[in-house]
Amino acid sequence: MTKPLVSIKMITYNHAPYIARAIEGVLQQKTRLPFELVIGEDQSTDGTREIVFAYQKKHPDIIRVITSDRNVGAKKNGLRTLKACLGKYIAFCEGDDYWQSPDKLQKQADYLERHPECGLVYSSYDVLHVKSGTTIQDFIKHKKWKMPDKPTILDFVGGKSEVGYGILTCTVMLRTSLYEQVINADPILHQNDHFLMGDTQLWAEISTLSDFHYIPESLATHIITEESATRSRDIRKVLRFQISCAEAALYLCDKYKLSSTVRTYHEANWCEASLRLAYHAKNPELADQVLRKKKVFNRKEWLKYYGAKYRTIHAFHEAASLFLNLVRKGKDEWL
Repeated sequence: MTKPLVSIKMITYNHAPYIARAIEGVLQQKTRLPFELVIGEDQSTDGTREIVFAYQKKHPDIIRVITSDRNVGAKKNGLRTLKACLGKYIAFCEGDDYWQSPDKLQKQADYLERHPECGLVYSSYDVLHVKSGTTIQDFIKHKKWKMPDKPTILDFVGGKSEVGYGILTCTVMLRTSLYEQVINADPILHQNDHFLMGDTQLWAEISTLSDFHYIPESLATHIITEESATRSRDIRKVLRFQISCAEAALYLCDKYKLSSTVRTYHEANWCEASLRLAYHAKNPELADQVLRKKKVFNRKEWLKYYGAKYRTIHAFHEAASLFLNLVRKGKDEWL
Protein backbone atom coordinates (compact mmCIF):
# COMPACT_ATOMS: atom_id res chain seq x y z
CA MET A 1 0.00 0.00 0.00
CA THR A 2 1.25 3.48 -0.89
CA LYS A 3 2.08 5.48 2.22
CA PRO A 4 -1.00 7.60 2.89
CA LEU A 5 -0.91 11.39 2.97
CA VAL A 6 -3.97 11.35 5.24
CA SER A 7 -5.03 8.87 7.90
CA ILE A 8 -8.66 8.88 8.95
CA LYS A 9 -8.94 8.02 12.63
CA MET A 10 -12.29 6.40 13.41
CA ILE A 11 -12.94 5.14 16.92
CA THR A 12 -16.07 3.13 17.48
CA TYR A 13 -17.93 1.28 20.21
CA ASN A 14 -21.47 -0.08 19.80
CA HIS A 15 -22.22 2.02 16.72
CA ALA A 16 -23.90 -0.74 14.69
CA PRO A 17 -26.75 1.48 13.36
CA TYR A 18 -24.28 4.12 12.13
CA ILE A 19 -20.86 2.61 11.43
CA ALA A 20 -21.52 1.53 7.82
CA ARG A 21 -22.57 5.06 6.88
CA ALA A 22 -19.44 6.45 8.58
CA ILE A 23 -17.20 4.09 6.62
CA GLU A 24 -19.02 4.73 3.33
CA GLY A 25 -18.55 8.47 3.84
CA VAL A 26 -14.80 7.87 3.83
CA LEU A 27 -14.79 5.44 0.93
CA GLN A 28 -16.76 7.87 -1.28
CA GLN A 29 -14.01 10.51 -1.14
CA LYS A 30 -13.06 11.81 -4.58
CA THR A 31 -9.42 12.57 -4.15
CA ARG A 32 -6.02 12.43 -5.83
CA LEU A 33 -4.23 11.75 -2.56
CA PRO A 34 -3.53 8.36 -0.96
CA PHE A 35 -5.40 7.83 2.30
CA GLU A 36 -6.10 5.11 4.84
CA LEU A 37 -8.95 4.48 7.25
CA VAL A 38 -7.79 3.25 10.67
CA ILE A 39 -10.70 1.99 12.77
CA GLY A 40 -10.27 1.57 16.51
CA GLU A 41 -12.91 -1.00 17.43
CA ASP A 42 -13.30 -1.32 21.20
CA GLN A 43 -14.83 -4.79 21.62
CA SER A 44 -18.39 -3.79 20.68
CA THR A 45 -21.24 -6.10 21.67
CA ASP A 46 -23.87 -4.99 19.14
CA GLY A 47 -22.41 -6.21 15.84
CA THR A 48 -20.17 -3.22 15.11
CA ARG A 49 -17.09 -5.46 15.27
CA GLU A 50 -18.41 -7.78 12.56
CA ILE A 51 -19.35 -4.84 10.31
CA VAL A 52 -15.92 -3.20 10.43
CA PHE A 53 -14.10 -6.49 9.79
CA ALA A 54 -16.34 -7.12 6.79
CA TYR A 55 -15.37 -3.72 5.38
CA GLN A 56 -11.69 -4.39 6.07
CA LYS A 57 -11.92 -7.68 4.17
CA LYS A 58 -13.57 -5.88 1.24
CA HIS A 59 -11.13 -2.92 1.21
CA PRO A 60 -7.81 -4.24 2.62
CA ASP A 61 -5.86 -1.63 0.66
CA ILE A 62 -7.58 1.21 2.57
CA ILE A 63 -8.97 -0.08 5.88
CA ARG A 64 -7.11 -1.37 8.93
CA VAL A 65 -8.93 -2.36 12.12
CA ILE A 66 -7.20 -1.90 15.48
CA THR A 67 -8.77 -3.94 18.28
CA SER A 68 -8.13 -6.33 21.15
CA ASP A 69 -9.93 -9.06 23.06
CA ARG A 70 -11.15 -6.64 25.74
CA ASN A 71 -12.71 -3.19 26.01
CA VAL A 72 -10.07 -0.55 26.81
CA GLY A 73 -12.22 2.61 26.93
CA ALA A 74 -12.46 5.62 24.66
CA LYS A 75 -9.21 7.35 25.66
CA LYS A 76 -6.95 4.30 25.27
CA ASN A 77 -8.76 3.24 22.14
CA GLY A 78 -8.10 6.67 20.64
CA LEU A 79 -4.41 6.58 21.57
CA ARG A 80 -3.75 3.13 20.12
CA THR A 81 -5.59 4.13 16.94
CA LEU A 82 -3.49 7.28 16.65
CA LYS A 83 -0.26 5.26 17.01
CA ALA A 84 -1.35 3.10 14.07
CA CYS A 85 -1.92 6.10 11.76
CA LEU A 86 0.76 6.58 9.10
CA GLY A 87 -0.36 9.78 7.38
CA LYS A 88 1.20 13.25 7.40
CA TYR A 89 -2.28 14.50 8.32
CA ILE A 90 -5.05 13.01 10.45
CA ALA A 91 -8.76 13.49 9.85
CA PHE A 92 -11.40 12.36 12.34
CA CYS A 93 -14.74 10.65 11.99
CA GLU A 94 -16.12 8.79 14.97
CA GLY A 95 -18.32 5.81 14.31
CA ASP A 96 -21.64 7.57 14.81
CA ASP A 97 -20.90 10.56 12.54
CA TYR A 98 -20.31 10.68 8.79
CA TRP A 99 -19.00 12.82 5.93
CA GLN A 100 -21.56 13.77 3.31
CA SER A 101 -19.12 15.74 1.14
CA PRO A 102 -16.95 13.61 -1.20
CA ASP A 103 -14.49 16.54 -1.45
CA LYS A 104 -13.73 16.86 2.26
CA LEU A 105 -10.31 15.21 2.30
CA GLN A 106 -9.03 16.92 -0.83
CA LYS A 107 -10.10 20.41 0.21
CA GLN A 108 -8.60 20.16 3.68
CA ALA A 109 -5.34 18.47 2.63
CA ASP A 110 -4.84 21.00 -0.17
CA TYR A 111 -5.10 23.86 2.31
CA LEU A 112 -2.63 22.31 4.76
CA GLU A 113 -0.17 21.58 1.95
CA ARG A 114 -0.28 25.23 0.81
CA HIS A 115 -0.20 26.80 4.29
CA PRO A 116 2.56 25.43 6.56
CA GLU A 117 1.64 27.99 9.25
CA CYS A 118 -1.75 26.29 9.65
CA GLY A 119 -2.00 23.27 11.91
CA LEU A 120 -5.72 22.53 11.86
CA VAL A 121 -8.52 22.83 9.30
CA TYR A 122 -12.20 22.41 10.12
CA SER A 123 -15.58 23.16 8.56
CA SER A 124 -19.24 23.64 9.28
CA TYR A 125 -21.48 20.59 9.62
CA ASP A 126 -25.06 19.35 9.61
CA VAL A 127 -26.73 18.10 12.78
CA LEU A 128 -29.04 15.09 12.66
CA HIS A 129 -31.13 14.76 15.82
CA VAL A 130 -32.17 11.09 15.83
CA LYS A 131 -34.99 11.27 18.39
CA SER A 132 -36.88 14.09 16.67
CA GLY A 133 -35.78 13.20 13.13
CA THR A 134 -34.71 16.82 12.67
CA THR A 135 -31.75 17.82 10.51
CA ILE A 136 -30.23 21.28 10.72
CA GLN A 137 -28.03 22.02 7.73
CA ASP A 138 -24.88 24.15 7.97
CA PHE A 139 -25.14 24.42 11.75
CA ILE A 140 -22.56 27.19 12.18
CA LYS A 141 -24.33 29.38 9.64
CA HIS A 142 -27.63 28.49 11.30
CA LYS A 143 -26.25 29.70 14.64
CA LYS A 144 -24.64 32.78 13.01
CA TRP A 145 -21.36 31.97 14.72
CA LYS A 146 -18.15 33.73 13.68
CA MET A 147 -15.21 31.34 13.50
CA PRO A 148 -11.70 32.89 13.65
CA ASP A 149 -8.59 31.61 11.85
CA LYS A 150 -6.46 32.50 14.85
CA PRO A 151 -8.35 31.42 17.96
CA THR A 152 -6.59 31.74 21.30
CA ILE A 153 -6.80 29.46 24.28
CA LEU A 154 -9.35 31.84 25.80
CA ASP A 155 -11.69 31.00 22.93
CA PHE A 156 -11.83 27.49 24.36
CA VAL A 157 -11.42 28.08 28.09
CA GLY A 158 -12.68 31.62 28.60
CA GLY A 159 -16.31 30.64 28.97
CA LYS A 160 -19.16 29.44 26.76
CA SER A 161 -17.79 30.32 23.34
CA GLU A 162 -18.80 29.83 19.73
CA VAL A 163 -15.37 28.39 18.90
CA GLY A 164 -15.58 25.69 21.55
CA TYR A 165 -18.92 24.49 20.19
CA GLY A 166 -18.10 25.19 16.55
CA ILE A 167 -15.01 23.03 16.12
CA LEU A 168 -16.50 19.57 15.85
CA THR A 169 -14.26 16.51 15.73
CA CYS A 170 -15.78 14.99 12.60
CA THR A 171 -14.88 18.13 10.61
CA VAL A 172 -11.22 18.38 11.68
CA MET A 173 -7.99 17.59 9.83
CA LEU A 174 -4.68 18.38 11.50
CA ARG A 175 -0.96 17.76 11.16
CA THR A 176 0.01 14.43 12.73
CA SER A 177 3.30 15.84 14.02
CA LEU A 178 1.46 18.62 15.86
CA TYR A 179 -1.09 16.17 17.27
CA GLU A 180 1.66 13.91 18.62
CA GLN A 181 3.65 16.86 19.97
CA VAL A 182 0.73 18.11 22.03
CA ILE A 183 -0.45 14.82 23.52
CA ASN A 184 3.08 13.62 24.32
CA ALA A 185 4.02 16.91 25.99
CA ASP A 186 1.22 16.56 28.56
CA PRO A 187 0.12 12.95 29.15
CA ILE A 188 -1.92 13.99 32.21
CA LEU A 189 -4.20 16.20 30.13
CA HIS A 190 -4.39 14.12 26.96
CA GLN A 191 -3.81 10.50 27.97
CA ASN A 192 -5.20 10.27 31.48
CA ASP A 193 -8.64 8.67 31.88
CA HIS A 194 -9.52 11.24 34.56
CA PHE A 195 -10.45 13.80 31.91
CA LEU A 196 -13.48 12.40 30.08
CA MET A 197 -13.41 15.13 27.44
CA GLY A 198 -10.83 14.39 24.76
CA ASP A 199 -10.93 16.93 21.97
CA THR A 200 -11.56 20.45 23.26
CA GLN A 201 -8.36 20.56 25.30
CA LEU A 202 -6.48 19.28 22.23
CA TRP A 203 -7.80 22.11 20.05
CA ALA A 204 -7.09 24.57 22.88
CA GLU A 205 -3.43 23.61 23.11
CA ILE A 206 -2.95 23.48 19.34
CA SER A 207 -4.25 27.06 19.20
CA THR A 208 -1.17 28.14 21.17
CA LEU A 209 1.13 26.66 18.50
CA SER A 210 -0.43 27.31 15.09
CA ASP A 211 -3.15 28.96 13.03
CA PHE A 212 -6.50 27.33 12.28
CA HIS A 213 -8.54 27.58 9.09
CA TYR A 214 -12.32 27.44 8.82
CA ILE A 215 -14.02 26.22 5.64
CA PRO A 216 -17.52 27.77 5.57
CA GLU A 217 -19.19 24.70 4.07
CA SER A 218 -20.93 21.76 5.69
CA LEU A 219 -18.66 18.79 4.96
CA ALA A 220 -19.82 16.37 7.67
CA THR A 221 -22.86 15.36 9.70
CA HIS A 222 -22.90 15.09 13.48
CA ILE A 223 -25.49 12.64 14.81
CA ILE A 224 -27.16 13.42 18.14
CA THR A 225 -28.35 10.26 19.90
CA GLU A 226 -29.87 9.69 23.31
CA GLU A 227 -26.77 7.85 24.51
CA SER A 228 -23.16 8.81 23.74
CA ALA A 229 -19.93 9.84 25.45
CA THR A 230 -21.36 13.31 26.14
CA ARG A 231 -25.10 12.64 26.39
CA SER A 232 -27.11 10.14 28.40
CA ARG A 233 -30.52 9.49 29.90
CA ASP A 234 -28.61 8.88 33.13
CA ILE A 235 -28.24 12.36 34.63
CA ARG A 236 -25.35 11.14 36.80
CA LYS A 237 -23.30 10.24 33.72
CA VAL A 238 -24.00 13.67 32.20
CA LEU A 239 -22.97 15.44 35.40
CA ARG A 240 -19.76 13.43 35.72
CA PHE A 241 -18.85 14.54 32.20
CA GLN A 242 -19.61 18.18 33.07
CA ILE A 243 -17.47 17.94 36.20
CA SER A 244 -14.61 16.47 34.19
CA CYS A 245 -14.89 19.29 31.63
CA ALA A 246 -14.66 21.86 34.41
CA GLU A 247 -11.63 20.09 35.88
CA ALA A 248 -9.89 20.05 32.48
CA ALA A 249 -10.59 23.77 32.08
CA LEU A 250 -9.19 24.47 35.55
CA TYR A 251 -6.09 22.46 34.66
CA LEU A 252 -5.60 24.65 31.59
CA CYS A 253 -6.17 27.77 33.70
CA ASP A 254 -3.27 26.75 35.91
CA LYS A 255 -1.06 25.64 33.04
CA TYR A 256 -1.45 28.87 31.06
CA LYS A 257 -1.83 31.16 34.09
CA LEU A 258 -5.20 32.47 32.96
CA SER A 259 -7.02 35.18 34.87
CA SER A 260 -8.83 34.64 38.16
CA THR A 261 -12.08 35.59 36.38
CA VAL A 262 -11.76 32.59 34.05
CA ARG A 263 -10.85 30.28 36.91
CA THR A 264 -13.82 31.51 38.99
CA TYR A 265 -16.16 30.77 36.07
CA HIS A 266 -15.03 27.13 35.89
CA GLU A 267 -14.98 26.70 39.65
CA ALA A 268 -18.62 27.79 39.68
CA ASN A 269 -19.41 25.25 36.94
CA TRP A 270 -17.64 22.54 38.96
CA CYS A 271 -19.59 23.41 42.09
CA GLU A 272 -22.94 23.48 40.31
CA ALA A 273 -22.44 20.12 38.57
CA SER A 274 -20.92 18.51 41.66
CA LEU A 275 -23.79 19.59 43.91
CA ARG A 276 -26.31 18.27 41.40
CA LEU A 277 -24.40 14.98 41.20
CA ALA A 278 -24.26 14.78 45.00
CA TYR A 279 -28.04 15.20 45.06
CA HIS A 280 -28.80 12.64 42.33
CA ALA A 281 -26.25 10.12 43.66
CA LYS A 282 -27.27 10.78 47.30
CA ASN A 283 -23.62 11.48 48.08
CA PRO A 284 -23.33 13.56 51.29
CA GLU A 285 -19.51 13.60 51.18
CA LEU A 286 -19.51 15.30 47.76
CA ALA A 287 -22.17 17.76 48.96
CA ASP A 288 -19.97 18.68 51.93
CA GLN A 289 -16.99 19.11 49.59
CA VAL A 290 -18.97 21.61 47.50
CA LEU A 291 -20.09 23.49 50.63
CA ARG A 292 -16.48 23.79 51.83
CA LYS A 293 -15.42 25.16 48.45
CA LYS A 294 -18.36 27.49 47.85
CA LYS A 295 -19.09 28.47 51.50
CA VAL A 296 -22.38 30.21 50.62
CA PHE A 297 -25.50 28.55 49.13
CA ASN A 298 -28.72 30.02 47.82
CA ARG A 299 -32.10 28.46 48.64
CA LYS A 300 -32.11 26.00 45.73
CA GLU A 301 -28.55 24.92 46.51
CA TRP A 302 -29.47 24.26 50.15
CA LEU A 303 -32.34 22.05 48.94
CA LYS A 304 -29.91 20.01 46.82
CA TYR A 305 -27.41 19.88 49.67
CA TYR A 306 -29.94 18.53 52.16
CA GLY A 307 -31.43 16.30 49.48
CA ALA A 308 -28.01 14.68 49.12
CA LYS A 309 -27.85 14.08 52.87
CA TYR A 310 -31.43 13.14 53.78
CA ARG A 311 -33.64 10.73 51.85
CA THR A 312 -36.94 12.33 52.98
CA ILE A 313 -35.95 15.73 51.63
CA HIS A 314 -34.65 14.08 48.47
CA ALA A 315 -37.97 12.30 47.87
CA PHE A 316 -39.96 15.52 48.41
CA HIS A 317 -37.72 17.49 46.06
CA GLU A 318 -37.92 14.76 43.39
CA ALA A 319 -41.73 14.82 43.48
CA ALA A 320 -41.77 18.61 43.10
CA SER A 321 -39.25 18.47 40.24
CA LEU A 322 -41.26 15.80 38.43
CA PHE A 323 -44.35 18.01 38.56
CA LEU A 324 -42.44 21.03 37.21
CA ASN A 325 -40.95 18.96 34.38
CA LEU A 326 -44.44 17.96 33.30
CA VAL A 327 -45.53 21.58 32.91
CA ARG A 328 -42.42 22.89 31.19
CA LYS A 329 -40.45 21.45 28.31
CA GLY A 330 -36.70 21.90 27.97
CA LYS A 331 -35.10 22.78 24.65
CA ASP A 332 -32.24 20.74 23.24
CA GLU A 333 -29.16 22.90 22.66
CA TRP A 334 -28.71 21.44 19.18
CA LEU A 335 -32.21 22.36 17.97
